[in-house]
Amino acid sequence: MGFNVEQFKGYFKSDFAKSALFEVFFPTFADLRFQVSSAVLPGSTVGTDVFTNGPYRPIERPITRGYSASPFNFILDNEGRCLSALNSMMDSVVDPDGFVGYPVQYESNATITHYNQSGGKVSTYTLHDCFISSISDVNLDWSNGDAVASVACTLSYKSYSMSSFGGSGSVRARFGEADIVDKIEPENKAPKLFYS
Repeated sequence: MGFNVEQFKGYFKSDFAKSALFEVFFPTFADLRFQVSSAVLPGSTVGTDVFTNGPYRPIERPITRGYSASPFNFILDNEGRCLSALNSMMDSVVDPDGFVGYPVQYESNATITHYNQSGGKVSTYTLHDCFISSISDVNLDWSNGDAVASVACTLSYKSYSMSSFGGSGSVRARFGEADIVDKIEPENKAPKLFYS
């Protein structure tokens, strides 16, 4: 049977998700909400290792989950608020004198909300314990008078969680690590010996 375009389109109940309908919210700098011109919904990878046991075939097993940093592009304003906020965030990580801040001073959450064409939420991603790890140069150019100045930055984060709304006001599903566990304390007892 051949490919049916109408059947394919019918699978998507309302329409396809549009990449331009989003906002990024930093609780520490709420003014930057509408200045993010591009963002990336985060992904993750599962790290694996190969285990061998004598003459048996090696087996690859998952051992960890990793998160890559997220790039963001900001449109600059004429008041300098955006660059001031980004540099302030960067200074709280490592100040110009080289002093590294404590995580409680620079880590915060950032929220990326993706909307549908009607203004309903499709999904919300929360980057947990994130901080700015790089700010790009800002290109200025006399020959391009209509261009809008922008700056790119990278956010590193510990984990993310995602809530799926499906265009409605209520959460349909949740994924990710909202409450990450840094360390699991071992039991305070001697291990069992399996030999006599």
